[in-house]
Amino acid sequence: MHFIIPLLILLVVYPKVDKKLAVLLAFLALAPDLDFFIDFTHRYLFHSIFFPVILSSIILFFTKNMQVSLISFYYLMSHLVLDLTTGAIALFWPLYQRLIEVKISLDSWWHFEFDVITYPISRVREHMISRPSYYFTQEGIVVFLFLAAMLMIRYRKEISKFFKK
Repeated sequence: MHFIIPLLILLVVYPKVDKKLAVLLAFLALAPDLDFFIDFTHRYLFHSIFFPVILSSIILFFTKNMQVSLISFYYLMSHLVLDLTTGAIALFWPLYQRLIEVKISLDSWWHFEFDVITYPISRVREHMISRPSYYFTQEGIVVFLFLAAMLMIRYRKEISKFFKK
């Protein structure tokens, strides 16, 4: 989801963007989850708003290309936004030592709810264990397959050209 959703949004909003660049940079949307491999830091070490700012600044420094840097920042921030609604993250860590979660719902009576909930950072592990990953649920897999099919249909000519080379 972190790869497909921001990529689709970027391609719809900016259809003239270089498609190869958009796809290659889309892998950056997965970068914040690298903190999973560092003990007890998942959802706060690289899920802070400072990580996208620092990493996209480093990318700008090395590439000297503002478009690449802005697209990188967009992908990195998209990860944080998606994670905010599927669990809590330490969005302003280390300045604010709490996890933040956004809950948005609309029921059948058209009651819209928007809640921002905070948790102590010490509950990161407990919070992550109590919630299964959205991506491995039945709904997550169906959404992924649907979005992948849409991408393949939309870019079928480009995909066939790529594999003919």
